[in-house]
Amino acid sequence: MNRLFLLVCLFLLNLATAAYAQETVAFSFAGCTDPQGKAVRGQADPGLRVLLETHVVDGTRVIAYNPSLLPQLLPETRAFLYAHECAWTNLNLPIDGQRTLENAHKADCWAVDTLVRSHLISRNNLESIENDLALVTENAAQLPQPARQYNLASCAPGKSSKTSGNALDVNAPPASQAWNNCMQSCGNHLYACGRSSSCMAAFNQCTASCKGH
Repeated sequence: MNRLFLLVCLFLLNLATAAYAQETVAFSFAGCTDPQGKAVRGQADPGLRVLLETHVVDGTRVIAYNPSLLPQLLPETRAFLYAHECAWTNLNLPIDGQRTLENAHKADCWAVDTLVRSHLISRNNLESIENDLALVTENAAQLPQPARQYNLASCAPGKSSKTSGNALDVNAPPASQAWNNCMQSCGNHLYACGRSSSCMAAFNQCTASCKGH
């Protein structure tokens, strides 16, 4: 049986407060596989102008990502967006030219199905992910395109992905753990606080403190 190995490196965050009591998942991007089981690696690119983008390097697809962009996003949202980008390769969708809304929705549903079956998120997280993405207004161009209104609840359970029995690699790269953990913690607190000037000031102070990790 063909298995998708979604290599999302995990480490745990215990962020439960009275204002925001929700189980969270933290991770760093590593990669995934194509339908034939060939690795599609992730590659950090701090100069990238979008959060995630698929390139062809020496005939092989590579998912580039900028870990410094949109740090306010929930960890579950970032996991969804990365799985969405993996879907373009796993579903053999074209990455050249303008992406269509139809294909984007297929990729959304594949991402939802894959992450739910991998126990990275539950369907109860979908509304939070949609709301999180709706808050990205001024920086919406940094999200994977095309721009659209997300309707993740419309994705029927178990209907999008052709694979089953997903496995995860839980060995996170040691050098990136502390920084990644810190940035996502700051983003979670911003989400709970809101977008007021005082919340943004606290967020900027928080992310600045991450630079030493």
